[in-house]
Amino acid sequence: MAANKEVLSPLTPTPLPQGARGLKTTLWVIILFLTSACAVVRSEGVVRIALVAPFEGRYREIGYNALYAARLAMQDSGVTNVELLPIDDGGTAESAVDRAQALATDPLVKAAIVLGYAATDADTQVAFGDIPVLIVGHWGTQPQSETIFMLSSCELDDFIVTPPRIEVTDAAQLNSFVIGGEVFTLEQFPKLRESLDGITVVSSASLPDADFAERYAQSDQFAPEPGLLATLTYDATSMAIQAVNDVKTRVDIQLSLGSATYTGLNGSIAFENGCWRDAPIYEYGYNADRQLIPVNDIIK
Repeated sequence: MAANKEVLSPLTPTPLPQGARGLKTTLWVIILFLTSACAVVRSEGVVRIALVAPFEGRYREIGYNALYAARLAMQDSGVTNVELLPIDDGGTAESAVDRAQALATDPLVKAAIVLGYAATDADTQVAFGDIPVLIVGHWGTQPQSETIFMLSSCELDDFIVTPPRIEVTDAAQLNSFVIGGEVFTLEQFPKLRESLDGITVVSSASLPDADFAERYAQSDQFAPEPGLLATLTYDATSMAIQAVNDVKTRVDIQLSLGSATYTGLNGSIAFENGCWRDAPIYEYGYNADRQLIPVNDIIK
């Protein structure tokens, strides 16, 4: 992991002790302000898209998997005036709220892409303020305001029979014949249990095809195998880049995301009430080689 850590932005935080919440927020504001000032000097007109996800701890694979997909989208876009700003969520909803509040004070941050339980928590969503936020995946949550856009069907809760925000270690202890969300697709999940029989996953994300997997791997020497949410992260980043390039203010970007239709790796994406309108719902399982595979056509 030491090599992987080198690819992160210097803004990826080292969590401070609990109880220092006010100090943490103040420090983040200072850091973001100073970095913003440097960015203005470095390149006139540069704006930022934040990527908030876990980059440390048990769920760090979520962050790194998303990071390389987002970077690939940046490379493919050819833009030079938009920077990707990776931020570790700190591992808890409380720390993610601090990060979101600090980002909200940085005028250069025009949009955010978030993954994982902490970054998608209801309080974290609110803490982003007027920043338009794209949630990649479901994560047992729902949009909390008109600035939140979910790249997922909001009807997935009707199919999932496990606790909506179950930890992966608890998921690994469940009996077979369960239907769960995207935490069941993490690379570590098959390693935590002996049998994968009867494990079903529902998601609006499509598995990366061979072409995407090859381009993803070639984009960086440290890139891992792309997971289920890699193509959705790519699409979310492409959508954010397009919206940021089209308009200037956060309000205008929010309106652009809410009204536009984007066609990407996962098909047509448009939003209604913050949810992916007419989003597909796929069903996945594990084969004998413990690899995630489709088990049905689109079930809705």
